Amino acid sequence: MTNLHILTILLLALSSNFDNVGVGTSYGTRGINIPFDSNLLIAVITGTGTFVSMAIGNGIGNVINPNSANAMGALVIGCTGVWVLIQEVSRRDEEESDAPELLQKTNFSNQSFFRKMLTILDHPFLADTDFSGHISVKEGFPLALALTLNNLTNGIGAGLLGLNKALTIASVVILSIVTIWFGIQFGRYSGVHWFGRFSGCISGLILIILGIYEYFT
Repeated sequence: MTNLHILTILLLALSSNFDNVGVGTSYGTRGINIPFDSNLLIAVITGTGTFVSMAIGNGIGNVINPNSANAMGALVIGCTGVWVLIQEVSRRDEEESDAPELLQKTNFSNQSFFRKMLTILDHPFLADTDFSGHISVKEGFPLALALTLNNLTNGIGAGLLGLNKALTIASVVILSIVTIWFGIQFGRYSGVHWFGRFSGCISGLILIILGIYEYFT
């Protein structure tokens, strides 16, 4: 494995976890903590999702021409980056309401499980359903699934590219823990919540650059 492939894996794993920075920043500014066991659960579920999506990508890659698989993987990653950027640019720049007010506004308790996961991605502090100031393992489960579903296309693209599965999964798991911890610390000690908004744009740009690079190599 070349150093460039290792760099691709690390950048892909980092971009897949940039949402965690936004989530952590949101929690840090509100004084919400994610204990290590909940953080570890999120990392394990994210790693499992990466394993499954890479297996799907590998399976597709095994039945088509290797050059086509590489091109398809690059396009999947690049298009995912474009989609992330579009989502971030089109997102309305509005201040988050207080949790009880937002719970009522979004009718959160009556939403389907899948819809709740999407709502949590937009308003991460809603995962703290009992307003205890920390995310328990039970509360961390839907958050973990939401973050995982948001990154499945990256895993499929990585599988199509034939990236090393063990190194990719390990990188995703480790960076999942680190990025959430960093986001919480940054939000807690800086009091800045807008930093998390830029994480999505940075993630999208990294994916676009990776997609272009992999397509032409």
